[in-house]
Amino acid sequence: MSTLFPSIQTFYSRELASSPPIGNNSEPYHLNTGDGFTSSEIDAVIDPQSRPWQPPRSYKACSIALLQGGANNYQISGRIVNFSTFSASSPGHISYFTLVVSDGTAIIVVRKPHIPGFMACLPNSTHLLTIHTSQVKLYYSSSSSYQFLLGQRVTIWATYIAEKTSAIDPIPFCFSTTTIHPGINRATNIYFHTDPVGSEDDRMLRLPIEADISHFNGLPDLFTLNVFISSGHDLGTGRILVCVRSVGPRRLIHSKKQQVPLNLIEVGIFDDTASCILKLWGDKIASAKTWVPNKTILLISKPTCRIPAHSNPRQSTVYPEVGIGYNSIVDVDPDFAEANWLRGKVQDMSKKGTVHIPFPSQAWDITHAMKGPGRILFTLGEIEDQVRQLDTKSDFTGKINVIIREIKLMEYWRKGKLCCTECCGIPLYSNKPIVSCKNCNVQRGLFLNSRIIGTMIDESGTLASSKLVWNDDAWTQLFFGNKLEEELCNEGFGIDLIEKSWEDITVLDTNTLRGLEDQLIYSRVTLTFGWSSDLERLCILGVEW
Repeated sequence: MSTLFPSIQTFYSRELASSPPIGNNSEPYHLNTGDGFTSSEIDAVIDPQSRPWQPPRSYKACSIALLQGGANNYQISGRIVNFSTFSASSPGHISYFTLVVSDGTAIIVVRKPHIPGFMACLPNSTHLLTIHTSQVKLYYSSSSSYQFLLGQRVTIWATYIAEKTSAIDPIPFCFSTTTIHPGINRATNIYFHTDPVGSEDDRMLRLPIEADISHFNGLPDLFTLNVFISSGHDLGTGRILVCVRSVGPRRLIHSKKQQVPLNLIEVGIFDDTASCILKLWGDKIASAKTWVPNKTILLISKPTCRIPAHSNPRQSTVYPEVGIGYNSIVDVDPDFAEANWLRGKVQDMSKKGTVHIPFPSQAWDITHAMKGPGRILFTLGEIEDQVRQLDTKSDFTGKINVIIREIKLMEYWRKGKLCCTECCGIPLYSNKPIVSCKNCNVQRGLFLNSRIIGTMIDESGTLASSKLVWNDDAWTQLFFGNKLEEELCNEGFGIDLIEKSWEDITVLDTNTLRGLEDQLIYSRVTLTFGWSSDLERLCILGVEW
């Protein structure tokens, strides 16, 4: 006797289309019942990572140094210190990738082997999904949906730990490997965290390897940048601790060796001994876009170094080029003693070398400081004595009467440096109040260069104007205030203080600028100042003639 078995369609509810449109002119409507599978079920098969991943078993949280080989369920947390992607012949496709993860105790390599026959795709999420087809390629649902970042925190759920084999290049402190198949093997997964800047999660797992060894006076094999680029790179095992100075624009370079175009970005790095260029290629470019000039610290272990030859006979300076190799380790913003020292050193160096310091507009009541009853007239010597005696967090205001001994208005106008600012860690100069950054192509508003005023003196000392932080209204009062307004109007320049600002000097002709400079030289002015303990500088609130 034959037995009737139910078909597979009976286990799934049908998707019914919407009701047919109502109207006299409507076409005959045919009901499309589909194949019996719902859209959510289809998406779950085509895009496995669209389903929220839940650990199907118990995983043990363990540091990398304590991992044991074999079949064990581990939950591993760390930060990406290097990665490599190996592209297939078709542009935009990836054959396999290698992630190098460190938690401060050791390093593990997360690797995808060549296993044909599996298919999946990477969704628009923070999960990583590898794709294997018969052609051994890895696909993304969108070419811009995901990027690896150096220093990014990851969590790995692994079911098997293997020992390092000879097939893997000699990565320092790497003793084990694992393979992750999210979406294929539901027992393994990897999650890429996006931590808010300054949060507790953002500060964790930033201790470099060997930084906590007590019998060393400092981090082993740590070279200054000057020693490394001169002779230390010959050893091949050194480390450098540097700060990011600038991040250059993305460039497209045609490789003669590989016969393919490659993306390149040049990052300026420095320490207290030297500066050079860090070249990043391919997928590592995205990491540099998250680095902050004069703030981000990099600890690079086993970096590559190349001293380029003089391509231009007129070029007097050749900057060494540092790179990141396959077996290099990059710790972003590490947390240990030498890095904290470099942060303080960079802060001191940036105060001396910065071209513009923003005026702290919320620090004082400018009207009360200039017109209020508590006005005190200081000499430059008295200001210095009071600053040295006061607590570092104490601010005060007052007035000083000085003579402008030197002015360089025409000199900086000829150099094209009348206005300045900083963008992407690079100084920007122009004779106009607005200029486009050559790195990010964003228009930036410029500020008047404080160095156009040389020195100012009184009976007790000398004051370098380049150390001052000027308010915009103070610049306007200096150039177009009171006596200067009357004298310039009498000479036919037609200056109106009510409608003028310091930006108007950028449109004056040469004769007017020279006349303005002659009027300011050896003039006596009264400056209302405020001492900022945070900036450790005098801020000019206003000018009176």
